[in-house]
Amino acid sequence: MYLRFVTPLIHPHSRVESGFFRASWYLDRTDCPDWIRHELTEQFDWFSRHLPLPGRIARHFKRRDSIWGICWFDPRAREAVSRARYCAWLLEEGGLPVRAITTSHQREVIWRDAHQIVTKPSADLPKAFP
Repeated sequence: MYLRFVTPLIHPHSRVESGFFRASWYLDRTDCPDWIRHELTEQFDWFSRHLPLPGRIARHFKRRDSIWGICWFDPRAREAVSRARYCAWLLEEGGLPVRAITTSHQREVIWRDAHQIVTKPSADLPKAFP
């Protein structure tokens, strides 16, 4: 079962709930305590060192709209998932709601590695914020 941490902010390309990495800019516009920003920076630095950037997050076509993928954690990536949960908590402490959604449904995979997958959004994508 794959796991994703989402916010009520809508991603401009995929048109689905943004993940916590993408939505972290929100805290720059709030009166978020410095300790939260510092902790998030440390966690994001860890992700930069240990979690590969997806090699592909979209599919582009000549004659139709691009497909923008969304990222999910593989549940076997325990350290990354644990740190993601901590980041979600930090963002919530800073004023941005974050919820976890899961899926076991096999989706169209755009890219994958040992820690994560990037999939095409679909109509049956779980939503955390109505």
